[in-house]
Amino acid sequence: MSVTFKLQDFEGPLDLLLHLIEKNKMSIYDIEISSITDQYMAYLEDAKEVEVEQMSEFIVMAATLLYIKSRMLLPKHPKAEEEEDPREELVRKLIEYKKVKYVSEQLSACQVDTDRYCFRNRTAHLDLPEYEPDYSGILDRLTLNQLYDTFNELMKQKEWENKTKSERKIDHNILKKDTYTIEQKSMYITNLIALNGRTTFFTICSKEMPKIELIVTFMALLELIHKKQVTITQDDPKGDIIIVGGPEGDEDGFGK
Repeated sequence: MSVTFKLQDFEGPLDLLLHLIEKNKMSIYDIEISSITDQYMAYLEDAKEVEVEQMSEFIVMAATLLYIKSRMLLPKHPKAEEEEDPREELVRKLIEYKKVKYVSEQLSACQVDTDRYCFRNRTAHLDLPEYEPDYSGILDRLTLNQLYDTFNELMKQKEWENKTKSERKIDHNILKKDTYTIEQKSMYITNLIALNGRTTFFTICSKEMPKIELIVTFMALLELIHKKQVTITQDDPKGDIIIVGGPEGDEDGFGK
């Protein structure tokens, strides 16, 4: 009995494309774009109960596939130089997504396995028999100073327990789903340049940002440089990096 997948079963368009490639036993480096596009469009036609924002991502990918398909159907000019494979950008994104998906699955598996481990400083639960102490004679020969010292020791112990408990507390913010994407950060950088004519590295990467946002922002900047959509210059080796639009400078998009 075959398993039927719906569009809402996939995390995004790249997840759906990977499923189709694996289902058809294709090489990710040599995608039969015509066949994959037809199957992808069939999934979109059967889509139900999908949010509008999520659906828009699938539609954008559909437009990209149709564009690549049309380019591959066009005849090549015999005298033209070797053209870039229109699938190259899509293949690169699929490979990066596959890496991230693999790491995510490994981390999820590790999280499940943590229930089998016992960490240091965790409170132990011992099955000890109940004991009813004999209170007669406990206060015999007990002075006020001894009682005061005992009370101070209890207060110090309580303070230590509260401190260690706060140190063992899990920061649930690190478990939140990543909400930053390279596409969003790329748009943010280009919008800053469009508004101000330029921006700087310290402007888009501040110290107050979470580590994951810094990483995604830096990757977005590298992506824009690779595509020659921005140019960077730096007058002082230890100074700020100036970011402007357009391929000004050498062929790699880097200024002197």
